[in-house]
Amino acid sequence: MTAALELQTAIVAALRQSSALTGLLGGAHVYDDVPDSRRPPYVVIGPLETVDWSTSTEEGEEHFIEIAAWSQGNGRKQAVAAAAEIRSALSALPASLPGHVIVNFAHETTRSEADPDDRHFKAVASFRAVTEPLA
Repeated sequence: MTAALELQTAIVAALRQSSALTGLLGGAHVYDDVPDSRRPPYVVIGPLETVDWSTSTEEGEEHFIEIAAWSQGNGRKQAVAAAAEIRSALSALPASLPGHVIVNFAHETTRSEADPDDRHFKAVASFRAVTEPLA
C-alpha cells in the first residue's frame, strides 16, 4: 500500500476513535466519499496531494491533506468545533504505519466558510505530513 493510503487509513481510524469528535457528529461519520443519503454533520477526507521528498540517500514523500467538517445547520460553530477536535485527535497519530513511518505531521491552517448552495458551513483543516518507507 502507498504511504498516502496508509496515512489516510490512520487518519480515518484516529478520527473515528475520537469520542469528542463522534459526539459532535452524532456518530463515527467520517468519510472519503459521503453516502448520497447522508446529511451533515460529518467529516470528509478531502484532497490529498503527495510529492516526492526524497534526498540523495533517503526516499520520502510529503503529503498535504485537507479534512472538512460540515455543520448541521446555520453558523460555523459546530464546524469549527469539529475542526478543533480533528486537530486534537490527529495530534496523537501513531508514528508507524504498516509500511512507512511518519517523520513529521503538522496542522497548517483551518478556514471556515459557508456553502453557497445551502445553509451549511464547513471548516477545512489542512495538514502536512512527511513519510519514509520502513527500512
